[in-house]
Amino acid sequence: MIIFGTSSSTINPSKLDGGHCPFCKTENQMWVQGYRKYFHVFWIPFFPLWKKLYVVCSHCKGAFEKQEITSEKLISNFEEFEKNKVKIPWYHFTGIIIFLLLITSISVIPFLN
Repeated sequence: MIIFGTSSSTINPSKLDGGHCPFCKTENQMWVQGYRKYFHVFWIPFFPLWKKLYVVCSHCKGAFEKQEITSEKLISNFEEFEKNKVKIPWYHFTGIIIFLLLITSISVIPFLN
């Protein structure tokens, strides 16, 4: 039985403005999507580990990492999205929140008697 490990959750895809696909050269059909890995104990997320983002062409379905993108406008849009739009979901800290609540309740109970 596995009691700890890693899992991932998807990052909501978002359309990127401008640029073209490095493979099929289609204009304005690029989306950014990816996933964020997190550490879990008994399938309860404790903390995030890392994120991985891809640019996906909706025309040819090609997935490209940042270093594979050739369009400067697409690179700048991707970097702006990576810095400002990808937030850590609050539920990735559920285990830490439960642990802190447990420690707080254990430390407060002796003072209530």
